Amino acid sequence: MNQAKVNAINCLLNSTMPKNKNEPLIDMNLESWKEIKNFKPRFINNNEDPQKMSFMNLDVAKSWIRSKEFRVDPYMQTLGTSMNPKELHDRINDKKMLIETAVPFINKYYTVLSTSDYYIILTDETGTILFTLGEQGEANAFYAINARPGANWSEQTIGTTAHALSITLGKPVQLAGPCNYCMVLQDNISSSTPIIDETGDIIGTLVVVQMTANRNINKTQIHSLGWVISMGYAIEDELQLRKRNYDLKAVNNTLQAILSAVDEGFITLNTDGIITHINKEAAKTLGKSIPEIENKHFTEYMSNRIPFDKVLQTGKPIHDYETTIANGNSEVQYLISIEPIQNDTGEILVGTVIRISRSEKVNRLVTHRGGSEATYTFKSIIGKSKAINKTIEDAIKFSQIPAGILLTGESGTGKELFAQAIHNHARPDGPFVALNCASIPRNLIESELFGYEAGSFTGAERKGRPGKIELANGGTLLLDEIGDMPIEIQPVLLRCLQDKKVMRLGGNHYIPVNFRVIAATNKDLYQMVQEKQFREDLYFRLAIFKIIIPPLRARDDDIILLTQYFVEQISQRMGLIAPDLSKEVLTKIKNYSWPGNIRQLENAMVYAVNMAQDGLITINNLPDEIINDYNSNNDMDSISNRLLSMVEIEKRAIENTLTYTGNNVADTADILGIGKTTLYRKFKEYSIILPK
Repeated sequence: MNQAKVNAINCLLNSTMPKNKNEPLIDMNLESWKEIKNFKPRFINNNEDPQKMSFMNLDVAKSWIRSKEFRVDPYMQTLGTSMNPKELHDRINDKKMLIETAVPFINKYYTVLSTSDYYIILTDETGTILFTLGEQGEANAFYAINARPGANWSEQTIGTTAHALSITLGKPVQLAGPCNYCMVLQDNISSSTPIIDETGDIIGTLVVVQMTANRNINKTQIHSLGWVISMGYAIEDELQLRKRNYDLKAVNNTLQAILSAVDEGFITLNTDGIITHINKEAAKTLGKSIPEIENKHFTEYMSNRIPFDKVLQTGKPIHDYETTIANGNSEVQYLISIEPIQNDTGEILVGTVIRISRSEKVNRLVTHRGGSEATYTFKSIIGKSKAINKTIEDAIKFSQIPAGILLTGESGTGKELFAQAIHNHARPDGPFVALNCASIPRNLIESELFGYEAGSFTGAERKGRPGKIELANGGTLLLDEIGDMPIEIQPVLLRCLQDKKVMRLGGNHYIPVNFRVIAATNKDLYQMVQEKQFREDLYFRLAIFKIIIPPLRARDDDIILLTQYFVEQISQRMGLIAPDLSKEVLTKIKNYSWPGNIRQLENAMVYAVNMAQDGLITINNLPDEIINDYNSNNDMDSISNRLLSMVEIEKRAIENTLTYTGNNVADTADILGIGKTTLYRKFKEYSIILPK
């Protein structure tokens, strides 16, 4: 209890009250007792103004006036209103902390009161009684007038009382019996104090009532008012302590729940490196239970190279320190951040907090922000033709097998779309990382693929950088335009695919990785192997499963289906009503060779939608290359009015099949039913040159 409260109690016990704004209201003048008692009927019946009476305390007089305005019956024998059992249960539960704090104090110090004719009442801030205590006789008498838990004894229901004035005035009050508005209370002496929480709000009152008026009033004043004020202070102090402990426990429980729920590991160490706390995720990372780890030195489970001492020496945090943590027979790459813990003044370091994050999780976030997210699924592939349905069936089947997939097809057929669909079907929770081997300078592709350590070469980032393979850990790596990968890098990639480990440029240790590789090309990779332009061993590692994506011209009515889809999607993005397509346009689109495939079709529809007028796409709204059909290459069904030699027919058959397979020599030979050696001879014989 603070000194101010002690002084206040001492003043009370010495019959002198502190002179301040919280000075108690005491209306206990013996001479005025009888005058107030005689005046009350005149106020009730004749409405005489009590504020003009010299013997009336002004606050009491105002309370009488309010009581009359509330239509309180001063002659009633049963006071206030009563709650039903459920309402009382809810109120008791709501005021649980106040009751659990106050009642033990009341029970413990009740005997300090010198007589047995005291009745103790605890109310909430509305005047509702929460608890009572008294000898049997007093209890029976007060129960008879409804002074029991659940009764509402507010100023609005029973008029002027000591506790009602305490609530209104926010200070202790002691009233002589006649000052109570109701006649049934006029022989009682009441002492009340408000109970105030840490925010300054009144949350209840504590009341001591003496049922007889024939005792020494001065003695009553000293004991009852002093006792009730000191008890009020004690209850307030205990409430604040309980509240702080409750809040601290709630914060601690919340923190524990958060640390248990997050998917990152947290370890706290003291200045000696002893583990003082560890959450579930960190224990899981280290492969031990929490009791096994706590109170042990961190080097028993983690590398002693972790810069723990540096943080203690400098007081500065270290972020994103890369390390490998062994768990059983496996090693996993992690990023560790170490934060210093300071004391209350911020002058002394008392320990550190280590945060452990899976590198693959961080990498997934990086790739997501870098725009390499896989958004397409097999449902995204538009088409009903036999060719595309067979391709989708093969892709779904192959996606379930953790082996390399080679996607071949002409430019614009949707190789990356298929790669994303395969990823989302097999590894949807992992990252999807794409690397276009043709778009990166030859001298940079190695660092892009494998990453590099700090200072590996001029211009390298200070902290180093993970490569695409690391970023793809736990997910899928798409190597687009794989035919353009430099031959000198191919053996390093092959070793990585075989060992599931990668070493950064300038590094001295391997990093374990687990990813699925999908390669894509529009070249004849096998022919490149024959010509020693691509490593055979890498080819067979990448092409365990081959998927040939058919060109648009080989997909029958899918052309019209895709055209209508693109027109609707483009119009919707532009906020336009989708235009119709004229019959002439539909015929032209269906007969056009589409050398740029689906990509060319989509771009053509962007042009057509913007050029269309009056809600109709006409032939003149198409790009010039489609109107003039610069790339026309009529197949055998469209050849008429002339005869072809067998040589011409054979040449056309080879050219059409090459177009269908995306210039894949092996697949073309299979479809034509001839050997690859024979096919290469035909190329030379008919002057068929494959694109590089």
